[in-house]
Amino acid sequence: MKILQLLIIGALICFIMPAGAGDTLTATLSVGSGSPGMPPQNASVYISDAKAAVAERNWTDVLLVTTRGIAWYPDNADLLCIQSYSYRKMGQYAKSVDIVSKGILLDPKPVRYANRGYSYLALGNYQAALADAETGIALNASYPATYSVKALALQGMGMNTGALAAIEQALALDPESAHYWHVKGVLLAAGGNCTDAREALEKSLVIDPDYTLPWPGFSGARESLAALDSTCTPATQASSHPPPTKSTASGIAVISVAGALIVLGMRK
Repeated sequence: MKILQLLIIGALICFIMPAGAGDTLTATLSVGSGSPGMPPQNASVYISDAKAAVAERNWTDVLLVTTRGIAWYPDNADLLCIQSYSYRKMGQYAKSVDIVSKGILLDPKPVRYANRGYSYLALGNYQAALADAETGIALNASYPATYSVKALALQGMGMNTGALAAIEQALALDPESAHYWHVKGVLLAAGGNCTDAREALEKSLVIDPDYTLPWPGFSGARESLAALDSTCTPATQASSHPPPTKSTASGIAVISVAGALIVLGMRK
């Protein structure tokens, strides 16, 4: 009898539920509250909520909020850029490139090129990262992040001198960036300037020892500093035995010839 009553109640619930309610429930779960034909919030609300999640470094929440926002506002470049940022922080670099590329087509800005440039760096595509950095700089030469991307791209291509010049430009625009001082320390260490590298890395840690790294595989300033003694070879050691100068070489040649003549004379 009780089983029969439960079946009757269940049937009544099914008949009472309006047609399309299942679709509405699915929409609510995927994009939040609101009717299927009307967005539950303005795009700016999604953007604000996503930025709040970024500040907390809650990349899962960032992805959730931006996904809901993009469902209603698929052509909002800000939401696309923030979502791309979260994908990069979660290590999904190719996905990050795809998403931010859509935002760049809609509204090209230096921040979007820097965002994609960092993803290219994480993928090891230094040529593409450099191209994005140069494009961003051409759009706005006062945006520092593009110089950081340029510095890391040039380093990846073995052009350390140009890389140092680029990161100096970033620091000139934003001297209190822990990331830029970190990059400078890494570049100085690669060039054998161990003393200045240590100072740069220590300054990065003083400014912000826990700054968010551009991508998960990027070593932190603490790690770079700890490894400095074993990874940095002072430039003076590499040049402690310089090749002979032209005059020195000539002198050696003269001495050798004179020695040879003496030997020949002794043999006569």
